Amino acid sequence: METGKIKQLLKRYLLGQVAAQETRAIDDWYASFDAAVPAELPAQEERQLHAEIWRMIQPEIRVTRVFYRRPWVRAAAAVLMLLGAGMAYFLLRGPQAREYTAYHTANGERRTIRLQDGTSLTLNAGSTLLLSKDWDRERRLQLVDGEVFFEVAPDTRRPFVVESGPLTTTVLGTAFNISAYTGIHKLSVAVVAGKVSVAGKTGASLLEKGRELVYDKQDGHTSIQTLATDQIAWTQGKLLLNDVSFEEMSVLVEKNFGIKIITTQAPVTKNRYTTELQLDMPPAAAIEVLAAIHQLKIKRNGNQVLLYE
Repeated sequence: METGKIKQLLKRYLLGQVAAQETRAIDDWYASFDAAVPAELPAQEERQLHAEIWRMIQPEIRVTRVFYRRPWVRAAAAVLMLLGAGMAYFLLRGPQAREYTAYHTANGERRTIRLQDGTSLTLNAGSTLLLSKDWDRERRLQLVDGEVFFEVAPDTRRPFVVESGPLTTTVLGTAFNISAYTGIHKLSVAVVAGKVSVAGKTGASLLEKGRELVYDKQDGHTSIQTLATDQIAWTQGKLLLNDVSFEEMSVLVEKNFGIKIITTQAPVTKNRYTTELQLDMPPAAAIEVLAAIHQLKIKRNGNQVLLYE
């Protein structure tokens, strides 16, 4: 029996509103758990669960002195004794949280992960990606920070799902790029081959090859445009900055070269930045090129660089 249906049935059971046939259905459902391993809870969560259960039944206890006189209180006691804390927790709080395996790249590091189903994941510098441990059942990932290029092996039984903040991207088999750096106010999903579905708070969009969806974290606006070459240039060893803000430029330079760029001048923060940097060039050389193109001066302090006019 589905969890949602059993929840509703148990609620009616506790209110004494079930027929004899429904009571038998509850009995049969519970009997199916004889061979199951009971869920174990941390002590603190179990105490919280007991408090919540007590809060639910306490008003009825105050109404009557005879605990088993009222049918739903008797039912509540029976259900709690039969199910135990673990099953009650599941019914009240929903399914257990997913477990993930974490993959991380440091600043300046890129890494390719090949999964058992043939899927290839290439993490850009400074990225954190979580993969569901139950991969045989569901192909689900969370992009916590950074950028990943996905080459997904087809599997019609198990869609490939990537969560990146407010966006959820679903595919069956394709190649696409997701950029979701925490320090940049825009998210993007770019399709290189095949199709993907991108769902957010306002609905879902179908993206085909050569299209890119851009989501603004600040105002929630979504736009779809032709895929720009700079979006996936990093997979060919280049960082292409194309009319980007100081905020975006500084995040990408720090992620790719390990150099934190700062400024104390408002005009520098308002500049737009355009340049091409090879990812294998020395960090100091990359900063020199960036500063020269935009006619800025440099003051170094360890891994921090001050840009000024």
